Amino acid sequence: MAEKTHKKQLNYLDIARGIGIVVVILAHVDTGDNPMCSWIGSFCMAIFFFVSGALLNYLDRWRNENAWQIILKRVKGVLYPYFTFSALIIAYYVFMRVVFKDGSYSNILEIVKSTVTLSGYDALWFMPVLFFAEVICVLMLRYFGRRKDKDDKAGLVKEWIGYALITALSLVCWWILTVGIIEEYADGWFTFVKFTRILMSCVFIYAGYFYFEYKDRIMKLNRKVMIAACIIWIIIDFPIAQPNHFVDYAFVRIVSLPLQYLTGILMSVAILYLGEVLNIKCRPLEYFGKNSLTMMATHNPLPVLGTVYTLYKKYVPEIGRYPDDVIILIIVLIVEVPIVMFVNKFLPFIVRWPKKK
Repeated sequence: MAEKTHKKQLNYLDIARGIGIVVVILAHVDTGDNPMCSWIGSFCMAIFFFVSGALLNYLDRWRNENAWQIILKRVKGVLYPYFTFSALIIAYYVFMRVVFKDGSYSNILEIVKSTVTLSGYDALWFMPVLFFAEVICVLMLRYFGRRKDKDDKAGLVKEWIGYALITALSLVCWWILTVGIIEEYADGWFTFVKFTRILMSCVFIYAGYFYFEYKDRIMKLNRKVMIAACIIWIIIDFPIAQPNHFVDYAFVRIVSLPLQYLTGILMSVAILYLGEVLNIKCRPLEYFGKNSLTMMATHNPLPVLGTVYTLYKKYVPEIGRYPDDVIILIIVLIVEVPIVMFVNKFLPFIVRWPKKK
């Protein structure tokens, strides 16, 4: 019974991640500087890191772990599937080159290089960033915050100080990139772009952590007012996000990082709050959320989206930009379901570290 209650309590987090992966795919369908992409870019990556932070607060066994245990657990949980999915993608492109003479060996070598240097091929950049951001946040919370007593007020203050320092440092790094003091591509073992996007992700993880810290108090506020406020924010986030234009989180191409923090955090709060308070049930979104890692690693790194997009544009008469985008999105989601089922049934070791029998 306890496990069922625990599962029910976290359903809205899966739904939030489901929303995240759906809008990420939608943004990849119609890339570029347009109002829809500006709105999606305001929160689509933030929500994944925000949920990660919420789970850090909820499942806080790390408070009793040492640094090595903390790092090793995230190597198994995040870096391991990063390398297995990368190996799968490399194998696919090698197969296509050898059998169908499609692609080039130089491109395959570039994929190998981006994998080894933890840059991540295509959408896989997300996983090393999540790994390093989680490790930084957990180590800071573990050694510069509350230890085992969550009622330690002095420790809580130190956690807020750590959050402020991370936020300030991320803003300084973003400014350095924006004004062109340092100009780098995100490839290579260590680049300023990589460092900056990790710090940005830490800000959202901390935000999710503190949201869960004060969640009980938030839930005691007037529900009608809070629900109305969340709905209003989701609506007005669309025009508010437009000044940032097309947000490229991976390469830190963001007009205003403070605006990105505002929209990303408040959209995440609104989605999580409404999901829990309204007890929203949506099995497709919950399914996508639970399998968001597989979907993130396959929809674009493998040519799922590209193939659907090409065939649709070739054989289906144009309806309109956004209607076509939504239809392509739906087709991609439908195609992803059997891919996820196949991976979960026959290749579970790709997603999860094998358990000892």
